[in-house]
Amino acid sequence: MSCFRKVWPSSGQQHPTVLKNATLFDGDTISTDTVDIVFEKGLIKSVSRSADNNPIPSGALVYDVYGRFVTPGLVDIHSHHLELPFSSVSATADVNEKPLLGPITPFVRAIDGFKPYDPAIKIIASGGVTSSLNLPGSGNIIGGQGYLVKNLPHPGENGEPVVEELLLEHGIPEAARQRYLKMACGENPKHLYGHTRLGNVWLLRQHLEKARKLKVQQEAWCGRAQQVDRESWFGPRQVERFVAEQGELPQDLELEATVALLRGEFNVNIHCYEPEDFERMLDVLHEFGVHPQAFHHALEAWQVPEFLKQQERFEQMVSQKDTVLTFPRNITIATFAENSLFKHEAYGASLRGPKVLEDHGVRVVLKSDHTGEGNNAKYLAYQAAVSHSFGLSELKALQSVTSVAAQSIQQDHRIGFVRPGYDADIVVWDSHPLQVAATTVQVFVDGREVLDSKDSLKQLETRPDVTDLAAPQPRANIGLEKRQHVCKGATEASKIIIRGISKVLLENTTLAGSAIGAGDDMTMVVSNGEISCLGVQCTSAQDEEDSFTISLRKGYITPGLVAFGNNIGILDISSEPSTGDGSPGRKANALNPLKDLHFAKYGAHFGGRGFGRARVGGVTKAITAPIFAGGAIQGVSVGLRTGENTIVLRGGIWKDEVALHFVLGQEAKGDDTPTISSGVERLRQVLEAGQASKDEAFSVYVRAANGSLPVVVYAVNEDDISQVVLLKREFPLVNFVIFGGHAAPLVAKELAEAKIPIILGGNRGAPDKWEKKSVFAGPPLSPSPAQVLLDAGVLVALAVCGDSKVHGLAQEAQWAAKFAGLGEKDAIKLVSANFDEILRLKAHGEHATDIDEQQVRKRYEGDFVVWDGNPLKGEGSVVLTVQDDGKIGDCWPDFEGAVL
Repeated sequence: MSCFRKVWPSSGQQHPTVLKNATLFDGDTISTDTVDIVFEKGLIKSVSRSADNNPIPSGALVYDVYGRFVTPGLVDIHSHHLELPFSSVSATADVNEKPLLGPITPFVRAIDGFKPYDPAIKIIASGGVTSSLNLPGSGNIIGGQGYLVKNLPHPGENGEPVVEELLLEHGIPEAARQRYLKMACGENPKHLYGHTRLGNVWLLRQHLEKARKLKVQQEAWCGRAQQVDRESWFGPRQVERFVAEQGELPQDLELEATVALLRGEFNVNIHCYEPEDFERMLDVLHEFGVHPQAFHHALEAWQVPEFLKQQERFEQMVSQKDTVLTFPRNITIATFAENSLFKHEAYGASLRGPKVLEDHGVRVVLKSDHTGEGNNAKYLAYQAAVSHSFGLSELKALQSVTSVAAQSIQQDHRIGFVRPGYDADIVVWDSHPLQVAATTVQVFVDGREVLDSKDSLKQLETRPDVTDLAAPQPRANIGLEKRQHVCKGATEASKIIIRGISKVLLENTTLAGSAIGAGDDMTMVVSNGEISCLGVQCTSAQDEEDSFTISLRKGYITPGLVAFGNNIGILDISSEPSTGDGSPGRKANALNPLKDLHFAKYGAHFGGRGFGRARVGGVTKAITAPIFAGGAIQGVSVGLRTGENTIVLRGGIWKDEVALHFVLGQEAKGDDTPTISSGVERLRQVLEAGQASKDEAFSVYVRAANGSLPVVVYAVNEDDISQVVLLKREFPLVNFVIFGGHAAPLVAKELAEAKIPIILGGNRGAPDKWEKKSVFAGPPLSPSPAQVLLDAGVLVALAVCGDSKVHGLAQEAQWAAKFAGLGEKDAIKLVSANFDEILRLKAHGEHATDIDEQQVRKRYEGDFVVWDGNPLKGEGSVVLTVQDDGKIGDCWPDFEGAVL
């Protein structure tokens, strides 16, 4: 740990700043009273109770935050921005050094690939992330050296893009700076170089032994040199003679970093997922006296918490009232909250993994692995929110992205806390940071404002809602025995009585949505799979025979949610082709449908873990297209049920052919369509063929052209989306649907006029690629994409990227609803009923006109989900899902011992 502090630059914080009446999480605990925080010249000067009315420094900028949450700046200990800047092209990608220098490259430095102009710096900071450890990639066994940066664009005196000025330790002598090293084990180096794990371990041991020998030579040389110095009366002459006899200090630039590693000079961070890889890596490192600070990703660490504790223990010294205390700190697990399932070593993840680690006393950090939209560091706080939803305690969740993260990278003397003397990296939030869609009001880095002060001041003028300041409740889970009791009762009884319902968000029920006040205690009776009674006067049904009662805590009833555009049912592990249907490659010719038009219904398989994540999130139906590998045409999608015991022969497919799917843009380039323009041409030709052909081989295209089969076009760029608008004008009968739609807000008016709906995959998108360079970064830097589209009158549904994230569809709806001003019922429609309208599916319910206020009487015919808690806030656990055929689709999928 360096005792140096960086020098305050003249371009830094110009005025003392006071945040008054803050609800403070200081990195350790949450204040019981509101506090005033004073910071000046980039450092925190004082934190005091607001009631004390301490004097305000002269010339200070004073912000009354009215009880809003204030936290330390978030600390991300695994990022790749600057090395892979927005909006990326191949010329700017400098993450992995491969393959010419081989799999062991401790001598390469991430800083040599930094792009200080990266727009992601401000985007990441807008999410409250003020410090990031930027590491090389994980393609090599030893990937190279990492560097810690502050996320403040152009922070130097001249406001220029200078790499050195981004560094957290800028101004500290280089020799005194903390050093960081990235290593990796498992699949990445194995696949990149064609080795086995056996070979990778040998190469590492071989390299470490080579460095060990050099270290021994250096120590022997230094020992002899010290002896000469102690015995010499004539220092300079003796030194000359010693060098002449012994030679210079043995050095090797290629091995310098590895020798420093053996000397304990590096903070070591290891990309590693599986228990067996943890074990082997630790065995090798311990052989050479190396102790890593953190395993990164580590999605299966929850399986071996006690092993990890036994293998690594560090002693931390803390001064407390002049008494030095020591306590053990085990290795950190720097993991994802939900990102998983994408490769074999990520397939054993559990959404409750961080909670399991906490329960065993293992330190947990949540980090981004930022490379682009799929793991955007801007949303680091939301990772903490997801883990809190699945049981990680409120304080541990907040610490996982602040103080514990700072401790892991040995910077907890400067960042990760709001305390006097610490860097003035501070975040003001519009709500509790663990609330779904919590957004920054203002972010300070070294005391300097990141966000436009006019916008933040306007928001600070209003008092926050008290409910926004409360932490959400973790979702409930139950023991296995209780689950068996509930599920047996629900499946065997002819009537299920559900009590404790506070909100019903079903369509076409007079007691749904805003008509039901919070706290109302309603009852629902489900008779043979149909809702027979819903309201406050259904209690008499409890006395009937053959009934089973379920009591809820603030229960919610929603439609079954719909997952669109993922690999559910067609590919279990995206990096393992043998776990799925297979890819047709890039040679597909859309004008040869007999050979190159593929149907997902023929390749559907059930039982993958994506189905499990769907069930946890109340997703009862998935719409999945064939696997895409390039070219303009993707094929015809299928509608799948996600129920636990469904297969193809037992109702697993609810709709054989949902839509015809095309792709426009960079991803559409293939052998048949080598350009974007040829992709548009091919789509146009397909529709022309559909209009003119009577050939049975073109029957799908005929249905697409006459509007009976929707045409879903994946496009993210505004100009590619505009081509679909032009096609709609030429082919007015075609029911076009835009999927992805990241830049659709730029042409929202035209989409609304053309009546082209959007299945928005980019509501929390990012301008990470060149074709997405116009994409909105989202609040607080730009409007919400969903808000812009909805305000323009576009019909919108939401999708998420990746099977591992489908459990959070209801929360994605909340992200959109918060900024679009939607109520809960309209929010849930974004991930349920709106798909019916967009894709012309069977309606979820009839338009009844004579429903009694207390009765539904078989009027609702769609899937529905019974939740314990509010799903939009991440508080809801699925209790039951009931399919539109009246069968129980699932029962309490989140129970103790379940791998989620």
